[in-house]
Amino acid sequence: MIKAENLAFCYSPAASVLANVSFHIEAGTIAAIAGRNGAGKSTLLRLCNALLKPTSGCLRVNGIDTRETSAAKLARIVATVFQTPELQLFASRVVDEISFGPKQLRYSRLQMEQAVAAAMERTGLSSQAESHPLDLTHAARRFVTLASALAMKPRLLLLDEPQQGLDAAAIQRLEDILRAEKAAGVTILFTCHDMDFIARNADHLLVFGGGALLRSGAVSDVFSDTALIQLAGLKLPDSMLLAQMLQLPPARSCEQLIEFWLKAKLLRS
Repeated sequence: MIKAENLAFCYSPAASVLANVSFHIEAGTIAAIAGRNGAGKSTLLRLCNALLKPTSGCLRVNGIDTRETSAAKLARIVATVFQTPELQLFASRVVDEISFGPKQLRYSRLQMEQAVAAAMERTGLSSQAESHPLDLTHAARRFVTLASALAMKPRLLLLDEPQQGLDAAAIQRLEDILRAEKAAGVTILFTCHDMDFIARNADHLLVFGGGALLRSGAVSDVFSDTALIQLAGLKLPDSMLLAQMLQLPPARSCEQLIEFWLKAKLLRS
C-alpha cells in the first residue's frame, strides 16, 4: 500500500528533514511512526497525501507515484486527520463539516446521508449534528475531523497524534474505530508519542531519528531492540517494561501481560 524508495525531503537546501528512507507497509496494516520532535513524522504523512513532494527518491501509495499526482486526486483514496483539529474545521455545523468530503467525491444524496450518519454514529456525534464544531470540546472536535475522514471511506487513513487530548473513554472509542477500519481492509498510518497506544494498536512501527529511518518492523520486534529505543529517545510501553522485568515475552497490553503471566504460572505449577 505504501512503498518508499530512497525517499528524501528538505524544506530548503540547508534543512534536510528526511534522507534515504525506504520501507514498505502492506495493505490492511496499522502502522505507527515514532521519534523525537522534529524527526520528520508529520512531514512523512504530508508526503503520503501529496501535500509535499519528495526532494528525491520515490513514494508510492496504492501504486501511485506521489510525484505524479495531486493531493486532490489522491484524496479519493487517502484521508488525513491533522494534529490540531481547529485548523481543519471550517463549516458552521458538524453535519456540514462531515458532508464536505463526500460531496467532493460526488456521492449520491443517499450515499452521502448514509456515510455521514454512519460516521457520526461511530464517533459519538449523532446528537451534535447541528452544533458548531468550534463550540464542542477539544476531544469532540478531534472526532469531527475523524468522522470527516471516515465518511470518505478511504483506503489509506493518515492520523497525526490521534490520541492527543482524549480521555480513557474517548481513546477506547478511537481504538475500536481503528480495529474496525483494519478489519475492513483500510491501511492506517499514524504518528504518536504515546508508546502504550502504539503497542496496543499498531502492527508495524517505523522509528525515525535525525532524519533517518532507524528501524521498520513488527511492533514487538522493534520494542525489543533496547539500544534502538534509547537512541531514538523513546521509552518502552509499560506492559513491555513490566513483562521484561518478569522475564515474560513482550506484552503489547495489560491484558496480554496477564495472559503471559498466567501461562508462565501454570507452567511452573
